[in-house]
Amino acid sequence: MSMWFKLRSNESGMALLAVLLAMALLTAIGAALTAVGIVEFRAAKNHRSASRALLLADAGATHALALMRGPLSGYTYSEVLVGSDGIPDTEDDGVFTGFELAGDEALPDTGIMLGEGRYYVRIVNDDGDPSGDPYSDTNNRFVALCRGELPDGGAAEVRVMLAAPSFPAIATNGTLYLPGNPGIVGGCAGVHANRIMTVSGHPTVAGDVTYYEDAVVSGTIYGTSGEEKEPKPGPWVDIPEYEPFDYCDDAEYFLKNNKLITVGPPESEITLGKALGWQFNASTWTYELNGKEAVGGKYCVRGNARVVGNLGEPGNPLEITIIATGSIQIGGVPIIEPANSDDILLLAGGDVQIGGTTTGLRSPYYAGLIYAGSQCQVGGTPYVDGHIMCYDDPDPVGAVDLFDENKINGTPTVSYDCSGEQRRTLMASWWESRTTS
Repeated sequence: MSMWFKLRSNESGMALLAVLLAMALLTAIGAALTAVGIVEFRAAKNHRSASRALLLADAGATHALALMRGPLSGYTYSEVLVGSDGIPDTEDDGVFTGFELAGDEALPDTGIMLGEGRYYVRIVNDDGDPSGDPYSDTNNRFVALCRGELPDGGAAEVRVMLAAPSFPAIATNGTLYLPGNPGIVGGCAGVHANRIMTVSGHPTVAGDVTYYEDAVVSGTIYGTSGEEKEPKPGPWVDIPEYEPFDYCDDAEYFLKNNKLITVGPPESEITLGKALGWQFNASTWTYELNGKEAVGGKYCVRGNARVVGNLGEPGNPLEITIIATGSIQIGGVPIIEPANSDDILLLAGGDVQIGGTTTGLRSPYYAGLIYAGSQCQVGGTPYVDGHIMCYDDPDPVGAVDLFDENKINGTPTVSYDCSGEQRRTLMASWWESRTTS
């Protein structure tokens, strides 16, 4: 065998070896790429599943918030914590069933089907509640535990702090003047001004007297035990801006264009002269109510409203709500409560003036929210079982300008337990996690 043939044989063997090595390398690379692809595919699939589960949990949180803002807005947080049976440590604790919820509103512990998955929600008291009681809310907040699950094992959890801002008994965006001697009591018995708190009288306040900008005191502030108090700086209170006719969906009567419209059934429309005690003053675009002829109900007024005479009787308050795009002025000796489920008594786009002086067995009495889009003033000796908010905007077009200052005169009593229209539940904080099989 020649040397040349031996060299060619060696070269062929080495070439074959190189090809085999290259094929083995390519196979290894292909296998690695396939493994990476499988891992990435599974990761993408798991991520997609977990993201879909998170959307389900988010839907549960939104459902819970909608219930607390809607059909359950009239219940306290403690009532929701113990469930519709009102008994702590039972199966319905923190579950959104019962409470006269319609079938499509309820959120049972078996969850709600949505798409291919299901979400679950349960309410628990927050760990920071001063009561230390899992069934007693004292700080207007609790936690919604929300979970989303998919058939492929994807799951996500969301913990949402649901909370309601706690307004003081009297709050104003502008300067608040206290020349009188009011008594402020109750669980939210505070007074706040987002501008200057000016005290020249001798109010008695169970809670704090606070201001955002400054305080000017020439009188004396007392606590309920007779101790003297000083105003304190406090954070800005975000007083909501209410549009009057946003709250008229369930009104029974409308007053507009010199007409009284009864929503019904049956629906009717009466041009004023006088109807249900109301008549129209075209010079000031004011609808005036004679207390002797008043009929209870929820009235929405396109213009101003003024009440003369006495509404209601001792032990028998007249259930009436007045909402006006202009100003509201209440005279006489009213004894009135809201005619609606959201505890609105008086809501004006302009000014609100309330008062009344005790005469004999009659004591002026107001229950519910009193809100002025502009300024508000209180005089006389009324008892207000609710809270007063003054947004302090300029008077809207068409509103009678009753005054330009927020002022508490006389010796009224305001008792506020933190309930009512002020409790608009918000999502205060959010925590989430995602898991996959």
